[in-house]
Amino acid sequence: AAAGLRAGAGYVVLSGGDEAPFSAIIVEDGAGYAARLGDKRLGAVVIGPGYPASVALDRDVAAALDAGKPLVLDAAAIDAALPRLGRTTAILTPHEGEFARAFPDLAGSKIERARAAAERAGAVVIYKGADTVIAAPDGRVAAAWPGSPWLATAGTGDVLAGACGAMLAGGGDTFDAAVAAVGWHIAAARRIGPGLVADDLIRD
Repeated sequence: AAAGLRAGAGYVVLSGGDEAPFSAIIVEDGAGYAARLGDKRLGAVVIGPGYPASVALDRDVAAALDAGKPLVLDAAAIDAALPRLGRTTAILTPHEGEFARAFPDLAGSKIERARAAAERAGAVVIYKGADTVIAAPDGRVAAAWPGSPWLATAGTGDVLAGACGAMLAGGGDTFDAAVAAVGWHIAAARRIGPGLVADDLIRD
């Protein structure tokens, strides 16, 4: 949620949280989630960071899909959404393990697998790693190289998901939003440098 603010979102709501890292973030209990999805001002929904696979996750992903909001899907939310993504505007942000779980049959180079996954899902895929690859369903691809070795620490992927939410909420092309979010993420890491932890990215 904090990364969304740092990356340019004008208004961020954290649903189901207990507290927020910044007073500018609106915190709501999970009971208000479905109603919030009907808010016309809501530009994008980020689901997955810190949310384990569960019936509750399946329910919340289904509600977001039904609402037709642009989505950023991370971690277990990727698996929950894939069977019914359809024409939903979405960015998927899997790391190596999550990619293998969601697309176990894909082979070839990382670029080939990312392209195939994007085409199959009908969504933009950010295949994370030291050589992050961003692929769109129409075949466009970008490689973020060199990245930053300091991003190989817990929680930095959650920050990227928040940045994707901010970029996606701004409207425009989904692939361009994903590329912009990855660029923001790497640039912030380079400014901080050695010893970076995920919290530093939202304080930068």
